[in-house]
Amino acid sequence: MVSVTSLEGFDPMDIFNSKKEFKDWLLSHIDLTNLSPYMSDEKLKEFLDKANNYGFKRVCIPITAVKKSKEFLEGKDIKIITFISSFHGNRNNLDEKIKACSDAISEGADEIEFSSNLSLIGEKTAFEEEAASIVNAVKEGKKVSKLYLEIDYLPDDLVNQVIMSAQNSHPDYISIAINLKEDESYDGENLNIAKERFEKIDSVIKDRKDINLKIYSNINSFNDILPILYLSTKYKWDIQSFRVGTEFGFDIIDGMDVSDF
Repeated sequence: MVSVTSLEGFDPMDIFNSKKEFKDWLLSHIDLTNLSPYMSDEKLKEFLDKANNYGFKRVCIPITAVKKSKEFLEGKDIKIITFISSFHGNRNNLDEKIKACSDAISEGADEIEFSSNLSLIGEKTAFEEEAASIVNAVKEGKKVSKLYLEIDYLPDDLVNQVIMSAQNSHPDYISIAINLKEDESYDGENLNIAKERFEKIDSVIKDRKDINLKIYSNINSFNDILPILYLSTKYKWDIQSFRVGTEFGFDIIDGMDVSDF
């Protein structure tokens, strides 16, 4: 169990009235992610059925799986999130992303996540206009927009600029990755890594009225999600809109069920 000393005495029961309420929050605020490009229809259905049986409210899947997922999830209370652009620098041009956005919405996606064009970082206006064009396309479809920022690939002097420009394009969510070290306790280096990222975000985004935060990370256990929740409350993000993206949602819920926190 993560020590409360390292989390400055944080206890999730200071936020939630019961373990069940906490579990319901996790099921509603984890974006259960499976972006494998190799899922057969059988594997996709298996994943979606498992998500439904656990009680997850959102799944994040490849755009190629949206239409079939909509069929498999008919009558079920699960929202579909899809990612419409490539990771690692974004290799899709604006027209491709607008088309993908339109296709995803028409096929049943409820939330659209996309990455910014890092090649436009030096051109503030162009960067913001590109992101805003996609955000507006999502809003026209009356869906939720999430702008994913690959700031781990940027030098520190550009991180503030990118977060501010992303905020100026007015997405519903800014999605930021925190790359944690494997086999490292949150009592040590990983807690510091996460805290530094939250501090950076906090230093730039002052007005929380129109922007929400999603943290995507390699969180693979219940113990690992506690510091993320702790930091979200420490930096005064509204936990009713805060999201966590992870591939390990099943493991997190399984870990909570046997935890004695």
